[in-house]
Amino acid sequence: MIIIVFLIIFAAAAAFGLVFLLPLLLSGAWIVALLIAWLWQRHHFSHWRRLAVPYIPATPFVGNVWPLLRGDCCFGDQFRELYESQEAADHAYVGIHVLHNHAVLLRDPALIKRIMVEDFAQFSSRFETTDPVCDTMGSQNLFFSKHETWRETHKIFAPFFAVGKVRQMYGLLEHIGLQLEEHMELQLAGRDSMELEVKQLCALFTTDIIASLAFGLEAHSLQNPEAEFRRMCVEVNDPRPKRLLHLFTMFFFPRLSGRVRTHLYSDEYERFMRKSMDFVLAQREASGEKRHDLIDIFLQLKRTEPPNSKIHRPDFFVAQAAFLLLAGFDTSSSTITFALYELAKSPAIQRRLREELREALESSRNQGQQLNCDNVNGFVYLRQVVDEVLRLYPPTAFLDRCCNSAEGYDLSSWNSGSKMKMQAGTPVYISVLGLHRDKQYWPNPDRFDPERFAAEQRKQHHPMTYLPFGAGPRGCIGTLLGQLEIKVGLLHILKNFRVEICDRTLPQMRFDPKAFVLTAHGGTYLRFVRDSL
Repeated sequence: MIIIVFLIIFAAAAAFGLVFLLPLLLSGAWIVALLIAWLWQRHHFSHWRRLAVPYIPATPFVGNVWPLLRGDCCFGDQFRELYESQEAADHAYVGIHVLHNHAVLLRDPALIKRIMVEDFAQFSSRFETTDPVCDTMGSQNLFFSKHETWRETHKIFAPFFAVGKVRQMYGLLEHIGLQLEEHMELQLAGRDSMELEVKQLCALFTTDIIASLAFGLEAHSLQNPEAEFRRMCVEVNDPRPKRLLHLFTMFFFPRLSGRVRTHLYSDEYERFMRKSMDFVLAQREASGEKRHDLIDIFLQLKRTEPPNSKIHRPDFFVAQAAFLLLAGFDTSSSTITFALYELAKSPAIQRRLREELREALESSRNQGQQLNCDNVNGFVYLRQVVDEVLRLYPPTAFLDRCCNSAEGYDLSSWNSGSKMKMQAGTPVYISVLGLHRDKQYWPNPDRFDPERFAAEQRKQHHPMTYLPFGAGPRGCIGTLLGQLEIKVGLLHILKNFRVEICDRTLPQMRFDPKAFVLTAHGGTYLRFVRDSL
């Protein structure tokens, strides 16, 4: 009504030649517009208070993610801050605003289990969305695809990431592990020790592994850090304006993804991935070579899946391989980096781990055998170390789902003061980093202590408080492969080197605010001392 009255007065002033009133009216227009915007945001951000739902007060216009938007922290830190806020304490869930979106942050492990596992059918898709029409590479991978596409894709690929298939892939990982040893020996150049930026070293190693597993190609990143595969992994994370706009739309305004025609990847990355996949599929089909990698799986699916299967859609195979490269190299390299950082700060833990590795290497040598997949997965203390690193530094530091039930979802029983029914389309978030560092579940939570994962201690863990690979049907399909990749990387480094802190080592780890995956900020420098087992 205010706007209508203003427009009538404005039109009359113009019609009767009262031009001198126009500047005053225009200044009034700004005042009216600001007033309307202010009233809207007050009403919009009082959503949870009106429903009598416990909530975290929002910053006007930007909700509860202002530190994230201005680049002060990463997604993991942001959701941990909300998880630990005073307003959220003792509540199973709280209402938050992710920018303008009314969202729910889950805190109670029992409620997390209910939504992620037991009632999965009502939360089977993620909130983020890319354009399913224009972005055939981004929308068909297991992470971003909506439920129908995800269900069929997961059903097809799940058997190929089972224990037996991962065991067959071990030889490819071991081959890259030996290349890592050669690379480090060249870096040492006859010296007894050297200082290295660890994240870069680990990224070269994991890029070569994922290129080999997903594309059946030797990326040669360790031999040449400027090799094309490695350059593409850097390029895909380059914060160009167009890419930032697309990612911003996908995460905060997913309903507009179709209009913006969002793409998960850059044009250059898409061209390179398609070219690489077309080349290797044609070459492997012609040669008949078997490598126990993803290309073998793709070719088998092409022969066995019916014509109406989703695997015959354009870009289906390259969508899976491209995302595996993007997600796999960064998560594993970050975890190896964090592990070496904590081991350098904890010499006693490192000595115990290296002693376990030494005994295994000596035993296999005495038997005239090489370590195999079962040996590596059988390292008890190595598993404890990796599990503790994943607790302190979960690669995916938050999880999200979207309520896809048309009738909504009743949360009344989880909050006695509210008859809360979550509406369809409401995003749901879980702070994995918050859960993993909650002193209610993990005594002295910021201390690196692999004993938390000793056999007897594991029995004491509260269910659903340890989620480094997610939970429920949409948990990470590549968990076994990812863990093995991390263990192989640590084995091939620690069998030859002792790691120590140096002058450039950060006293406290900080996370890169620009990274989606939990990543060290500003580089992680350590000293590597030759000390062969």
